[in-house]
Amino acid sequence: MADFLFYAKIVLLIVLLYDVGILFRKPEEGSKVAKLDFWTEMERKGINALLIPSTMVFIICLDIVQEVDIYLSTSLFVLSLLYLGYPRPFAFGKNGILLDGKIIATDRILKAKKTEKGAKISIEWYGWLMEKDLPVSDVTDSILKEFSD
Repeated sequence: MADFLFYAKIVLLIVLLYDVGILFRKPEEGSKVAKLDFWTEMERKGINALLIPSTMVFIICLDIVQEVDIYLSTSLFVLSLLYLGYPRPFAFGKNGILLDGKIIATDRILKAKKTEKGAKISIEWYGWLMEKDLPVSDVTDSILKEFSD
């Protein structure tokens, strides 16, 4: 069972490394760019800003109880905090929106609507209709101008 948990942590480590890696994507040339700070990111993440680190602390506690080295679990905790709060670029250019390290192509954006906390865009994502919240910024204003009804 301990081997299974170790391999599960390795898989989680690989996923977190990938997620943190894509946060370093650069916006395209000529894009309107804003940097989202730590607290804005935590607000955007909602309940996940609490659940993800809590899960990592739980994994560390399990390692302590099982008398296993906590180095891997601690690195998972640090990576999860980095993933959640790293100040990432939020950009809008001619090819689309860069949000959370992912590029949302312009032709996938269906509409944008102003909300109390910024804006909400409707997008087609791998065949599914999805909505994404956008924070208040100049970039959001540009997106609203381009895609409002």
